[in-house]
Amino acid sequence: MKHVFSVAGLGLAAAFVVVFFTGRIDSKHLTVVAPRVGMQAQELDALIPRVAARTGATIGTSRRVVYLLACSGIPTSATIEAKALEAATITEKQRMTARQAAVAVLSGTPIEGSASPLNDC
Repeated sequence: MKHVFSVAGLGLAAAFVVVFFTGRIDSKHLTVVAPRVGMQAQELDALIPRVAARTGATIGTSRRVVYLLACSGIPTSATIEAKALEAATITEKQRMTARQAAVAVLSGTPIEGSASPLNDC
């Protein structure tokens, strides 16, 4: 009986590993998404601590907001900082996720042929 539970436990652990790797969100590197807004990855990296310092959001939240906005390709290099500040402020004040805040900020922007600006992100 002890061996049956050991085999069952190993099977359950293997199932969790499979679900973890197949269920992950496939995120792109900043070097891939930065050109969508006409910037370099280093410029986006420099933007992250500025957004965090000015909004009170964590570095992680700021990184996620900047990534999602850049991945959408909607803001330009001139407008991404303002949009990131707005989205990070929304995450802090309204307790929304970074994705929800990015969609809220981008919802006022015309999007061609797509239901959500973050479909590919």
